[in-house]
Amino acid sequence: MKFSILQETLFQCLQKVSGVVPSKSTTPVLENVFFELDETFLKITGTDLEVTVTTQTEPERIDKTGAVALPARVLIEMIRSLPNILIQFDVDKNHKVKMTTDKGFYQVSGISKDNFPELPKLTSSVSFEFDNAKLHRMFSKTIFAVSADELRPALMGVFVQILQNEFRMVATDGHRLSKIVDQTLKGKQKPVNLIIPPKAVQLVLKNISGEGKSKMVVEEKLLCFSFNNTTLFTRLVEGQYPDYERVIPSDNKFVLTVDKDLLQSSVKRVSLFSNAFTHQVRFSIGNNQLTVMSEDQDIGGEAKESLEARYAEDPLEIGYNAVYVLDLLKQIDTESVTFHLKTPMSAALVKPLDQQPGEQFEMLIMPIKLNA
Repeated sequence: MKFSILQETLFQCLQKVSGVVPSKSTTPVLENVFFELDETFLKITGTDLEVTVTTQTEPERIDKTGAVALPARVLIEMIRSLPNILIQFDVDKNHKVKMTTDKGFYQVSGISKDNFPELPKLTSSVSFEFDNAKLHRMFSKTIFAVSADELRPALMGVFVQILQNEFRMVATDGHRLSKIVDQTLKGKQKPVNLIIPPKAVQLVLKNISGEGKSKMVVEEKLLCFSFNNTTLFTRLVEGQYPDYERVIPSDNKFVLTVDKDLLQSSVKRVSLFSNAFTHQVRFSIGNNQLTVMSEDQDIGGEAKESLEARYAEDPLEIGYNAVYVLDLLKQIDTESVTFHLKTPMSAALVKPLDQQPGEQFEMLIMPIKLNA
C-alpha cells in the first residue's frame, strides 16, 4: 500500500474514529485503526466490537492499494502535531509503515488486515432518514439522563421509538427522565423500538453536522447510522425498556414559572453549602416567590436565596438533588422554565415555557425527602 495525503484531511478522519478506539484492551488489535485503500478512497475504521466507526476520504495520490492496521495512539498524536503538509505512506510486505514528509521520516509496525475484526454487515431494508439538526437536538436532550446502573441494563441507553406519526427518544436513570417527541416525522406502519448505547449516541453527536440528513438502518440487534462520508455501527442494548409513560404524571396542577438563568445561578451557589452526599436543596414555593435553601449540619454550612416567580397555588416545600436540577435546567432553551408540581413527594415535570413547533419536550425529576 502506498499513497499520499494531506495532514488536515487525515487528521479529520482520525478524529471521527478515535472516540471508539479503546486505549487499553484485552484484545490488543482493537487499539489500532484499520486503513483500507482502493483505487479511489482511503477508508479508516476503529472499533471496540460494540461500536464501529468507518469514514472515508480521497488521498492526494494513490500508488498502490492495500490494507493495514496501525497503532491508534501513536499515529493520532503524530499526525496531530504536524502542520498541514503532505504525508506519504508506504507499507511493505511485513506491514512496516513508513511515513515521510518534508519535515522528517517516521516508521511504525502495523498489523495484517487478517487480524483486524470484520466489519458488521447489514441485511435489513428497514431504514429511516432524519434531519441532522433534529437528530442532534433529540440525542442531546436525552443522553444526560441515561442510567449507569449495570443491574438495570435496559436503562443503560437512549430508548428510541419510531411510530407512524412520531419520533420519540426517552432516557431515565430512575431519578430523572427526559422525553422528547418530534411530531413531524412520517414513519413506517410498523412501530420500531430500540435502545441505543450511550457511547454510540455520543459518537453520533460528535460526528454529525447541523446541515443535511442522516440515514438509520435497523436490524434486530444492530443499528447503522450513515452521515456524510462516515458510517457508525452499534450493537443495541438488549432487554425490555420499562413503561416510562406510567411514571409521567398527568395531574400535576400546580405550576411554578421562574427565570431559568436566575434559578440556575441560584441553585449553583446555594448547593455549595449542601450536604456533599445528598446535594439536597430545598425549594420553598409560595406567594409568587421561590426560595432556594440548603444546609450541611456536618460542617455548619447554610445558604438561602429568594427569586421572583409566578406561583399562586398552595405553598409547597420540596427537596431535590441540586445536581439533577442543574442537569435539567441546562436542557431548557427558553428564558423561563416551568415546574409542574403536585405534592412534596411527587415527581415534578419540568418543561420549557414554550415548546418548539412540532415538538413536545418534558423532563421528570424525583424529589428527595427533606431533612427534619
